[in-house]
Amino acid sequence: MTEAKKLDQADEILELTISYEERGKEKGRELGIKEGKELERKEIALNMLKKGYEIEDIRELTQLSIERIHELKEEL
Repeated sequence: MTEAKKLDQADEILELTISYEERGKEKGRELGIKEGKELERKEIALNMLKKGYEIEDIRELTQLSIERIHELKEEL
């Protein structure tokens, strides 16, 4: 195999590695954003529960399930 071919293959492998790493970072960012939004909804729901809001109003405003809101209520 010529040196030029070896270099081309090495470049391809490097590009694949970088591409794989970038996809992993993007997936990590997406997961982090999703978890952050969930945490924010949980905190809002907890504050609403403390202030005496109705479960249905909390569900409507936070988009959390009724079951999840009841779980949070038990945490108080």
